[in-house]
Amino acid sequence: MKEHMQKIADFGCIICYKMGYPNTPCELHHIKDKTGMGKRSSHYEVIGLCPIHHRQGKESYHFSPKAFTEKWGTQKELLKLNKELVSCCKGGVCQ
Repeated sequence: MKEHMQKIADFGCIICYKMGYPNTPCELHHIKDKTGMGKRSSHYEVIGLCPIHHRQGKESYHFSPKAFTEKWGTQKELLKLNKELVSCCKGGVCQ
């Protein structure tokens, strides 16, 4: 689990990567997928987001999840892309 989270963190912000700015320092965002209020997804269901895209900017996930999703895709889609790019998860299971 720690190895997986470290690989996601080392990769950087997935949104900045999509914008052409790879290796931007990031925070780990636990995706929200039917987990209910105050509950997190597992530590394998994290995406890297810089502070601006995570919680600080007007385009951040926590500012407006709906606007963020409309612009960048669902958290599940970003998770899939992030896992593929770090090449640590084969078939959705971290190795």
